[in-house]
Amino acid sequence: MKLEIKEWEEIESFIGKEVFVFSCNSCGGEEIDRKNIKIKEFLEGHGIKILGIINLEPKYCNINSLRKILEENFISSNFVLTFTCGGLPQVLSSLINSKVIPAVNTLKIELERKLGSFARLCSACGECWIHYVGNLCIERLCPKKMRNGPCGGARDGYCEVFRERICPFIILFKNKGEIKDIIPPKKFSKILLQE
Repeated sequence: MKLEIKEWEEIESFIGKEVFVFSCNSCGGEEIDRKNIKIKEFLEGHGIKILGIINLEPKYCNINSLRKILEENFISSNFVLTFTCGGLPQVLSSLINSKVIPAVNTLKIELERKLGSFARLCSACGECWIHYVGNLCIERLCPKKMRNGPCGGARDGYCEVFRERICPFIILFKNKGEIKDIIPPKKFSKILLQE
């Protein structure tokens, strides 16, 4: 799995001065101690205090293990940053009462690797923006991959492409209430240029 830390300007408006961090070894793609040194340098370099770090190993990357890890190791924090694929922040936001922000973009997932369960929820789109939309991966849920929807084809709350499916933007508006902001256009070069 290939991840890149987001630009600081993209993260800073969503967090306070203290955060709790979730990290992982990118499904075997990175050495976790080295990765965590980069995370600490990145956050502390911007004056952010780290309240704690949970390292999620691939064998514990599933809902039952995560619940147990949260009970035993999570320190309540208003803000949580994830340095994992986009799957974990989607699940984590439903288990804790913190604002969960993905601090990285997933550029590539190598399917030949043994992946954690949450990796299946990540679309590896190269620009994780789920924190704008209530931690729902619209990129994965919408067949048109709309960033600012619903599209003009949605009828009575149902998808134009898959008529039996409720439009993910309708789910978002009903459950979360609003979109944080207009999501900027996608830079396809980030994922198209990956080897």
